[in-house]
Amino acid sequence: MFFHRAINGLLCLALVVAFTAVPAFGVAKPLPIGFLTTGQFVFYFIVFLTALVAGSLGPPQTIARWLKPVNVSEWNERIGFFTYGSLYLTSALLCMRMKLALFGTYDQLPWVAYIGWILAAVGAYLYVVGIVAPKKIKKIAYPHYLGVIFLASGLAFSHLTWFPLLALPGILVFMGWRIEKMESTQEPQPVSLPPGVFRIIPFFY
Repeated sequence: MFFHRAINGLLCLALVVAFTAVPAFGVAKPLPIGFLTTGQFVFYFIVFLTALVAGSLGPPQTIARWLKPVNVSEWNERIGFFTYGSLYLTSALLCMRMKLALFGTYDQLPWVAYIGWILAAVGAYLYVVGIVAPKKIKKIAYPHYLGVIFLASGLAFSHLTWFPLLALPGILVFMGWRIEKMESTQEPQPVSLPPGVFRIIPFFY
């Protein structure tokens, strides 16, 4: 069991690293010295650690199924998810490279990167708990989806650009579609929410 969990964690980490490193080096090649600041490296560390922990501690069958889609619909869903995420990151890196749509430079506004780290840390916690023990967060349904929103916001702030935030509605649309699909197929997710629990995606209760 431990070996299986370790393999799942490493596979999740490898996927996230691949879809992070390829845009980074593609946009920044040749990679200028100092192009990626401490703010970006801290964000990437949080994301990589999140992928490793979620893959290692999440339900083995669920993780294995997510890593190995069984039909065309699931393959399209995974490809679309990673492609959108890769483009989201690429937009932030392009803004840095072209010096467009920036809050400011890292030397001028380091606190903006700190906001990104805080958002990323909260998002990582929500995502891991949502995957490993969703019942621990009793007031929120689908906490891992809320975690993705925080992580996406943290990416923009840690890269000191507001432009990627304009793509958040697209993530909300995908999550709304995914939740509707889960609930319609009776997957192990809450369909009817008890009093006092609200659903972040796609709307509030």
